[in-house]
Amino acid sequence: MGIHGVKVKGRRSCVLRPRQGLPALHAVFNMLALSCIIISNLLPSAHGLKDLKIFVPEAVIMGNAATLSCQYDLEKAALYSVRWYFGQEEFYRYVPREATPTFVFPVAGINVDLTNSDATSVTLKGVTRDLTGSYQCEVSEDAPLFHTDIRSAYMQVIELPKDDPAMQVDKKVIGVNDNFKAVCTVGPSYPPANITWYINGRKVYKTPLQRITQDAFEGSTTYSSLEIYPHSQVLQGFFQAMPKYQTSILLLCEVSILHVFHKNVQQRIGLSMAPPTTISPNLLGLEGSKRYVNGDPDNSALTGAAQCSCSAIGVLTLAVATLAAAQL
Repeated sequence: MGIHGVKVKGRRSCVLRPRQGLPALHAVFNMLALSCIIISNLLPSAHGLKDLKIFVPEAVIMGNAATLSCQYDLEKAALYSVRWYFGQEEFYRYVPREATPTFVFPVAGINVDLTNSDATSVTLKGVTRDLTGSYQCEVSEDAPLFHTDIRSAYMQVIELPKDDPAMQVDKKVIGVNDNFKAVCTVGPSYPPANITWYINGRKVYKTPLQRITQDAFEGSTTYSSLEIYPHSQVLQGFFQAMPKYQTSILLLCEVSILHVFHKNVQQRIGLSMAPPTTISPNLLGLEGSKRYVNGDPDNSALTGAAQCSCSAIGVLTLAVATLAAAQL
């Protein structure tokens, strides 16, 4: 008895051939050879389902439609079913051998658009925040092996703020020795928005002289404050370039939610190299321009008060003397 390899349908298969002189076992060997051929023909179908991939939007705006797709290669195998799950609950099934291949199962919040759903994709209409979560696609090939594979992906449903962002600044013009503060706010969103600061297109980073804070809570307004102190790194270059090149800066706050929402608000702030202001004596009610006849400067904050005090003391002394004489 010998074992020889022969090609069957482009593949090499094992075929058993009896040696000469053993005709009684010929039928048995033929049955074994036929079994070997059948098994070799079935082996490719064991790897029929491959390259299963799922595509789910990373983020979708609340109220919009979301299309989830599942791509796969069955090679020569036939498709038995495609099933979609939200969490652990099945909400859509496609079975091509059935008279009605599409099935929809009731799951809270999910509204399947059957006109835009098939063997490779399913579309959800009017998504809500409750549909944030994990989605799974399960694909099974048909008989005889029913090989099955499954993939999952996460989808975030976003609720956008109703109003545009707003910015407030405490100064419209700042000097080299001035503190400066700005606040950027945006309405409630889900998830909370992220706020980034820029000056002349350059991102402002948090340092001891450039303080950035942000408060964001679900269901409430998000705000961020920017405080810049004298000699901060971001402003030094601008002041050094004055007055020839730079007379103002463009302050911008950008509001973003993942990759689906971007808005900004900006304001131009003037730069001043003027020396620190001093308070004029006239603003204090003092007459600094008068001079006495003897040529001494009129330090009215001192001399005027002294003259007033002397007159008042003389009047008070006279009043006390008069009162004492009356009592006598």
